[in-house]
Amino acid sequence: MPAQVEPVLTCEEKKVWVFGYGSLIWKPNFKYEKVVTGYINGVGRKFWQGSRDHRGTEEQPGRVATLVEDPKGSVYGLGFEISQEEAATTFNYLNDRETGYNLKEVTFHPCDPAFPKQKVLVFIASTENSDYLGSAPLEEMAECIATSVGQSGPNYEYLFNLAHMMRLLFPMCYDSHLFELEEDKQWYQRRVRGIKERRKDIRSQHIWFQLKKSFIGSRTSGTPQQIFNFNLLLFIDMAACGACGCC
Repeated sequence: MPAQVEPVLTCEEKKVWVFGYGSLIWKPNFKYEKVVTGYINGVGRKFWQGSRDHRGTEEQPGRVATLVEDPKGSVYGLGFEISQEEAATTFNYLNDRETGYNLKEVTFHPCDPAFPKQKVLVFIASTENSDYLGSAPLEEMAECIATSVGQSGPNYEYLFNLAHMMRLLFPMCYDSHLFELEEDKQWYQRRVRGIKERRKDIRSQHIWFQLKKSFIGSRTSGTPQQIFNFNLLLFIDMAACGACGCC
């Protein structure tokens, strides 16, 4: 069932915020005015949602990230500020992209204390949606991700991109579910050379140009947002040239 966008389109605020914790981190594909690193509380990130289009097929669905309730958990990602003028177009696009997900409003905590806490909208897969796969043994989930391919590419590419972005942008955060999947023994036999070619198009994404214009700082110095900008640009450069070690 598509996510409902009416609350977004009728809210009194001039801006709308969306929280990305999966592929939106490296490939948002929509117009936004600002991007900020941060986290939301009370949830955990799990590869429990099935993908029968972007990262899998009807016969062999892949696994992508969703959020599940975890009172002690926190999930790090990106907050995107979207103008009211772009809200309808953006959420029409996201409804098609985030199949099986519903919108929920949560509180976003920016990493940079210069930014205040913000109400954001986040896509979370409903356990009742037909593509929901739920939990499974680690080896079984890793095998599924290693072998599934959809219209957006191999499922393992989604996992690797997310794991690399988390390490580069949030080195203080250890996402056990994500990193244990990435480090499973399946990958030692299944690393595919084609990642380099598929990642070259990351440079064309809007996020590259926005951060390039405002780039200041280094990986270890500057404000948290400047460090984030540097690390994201570093990831894009490494992914495009193959230096990230995934290939």
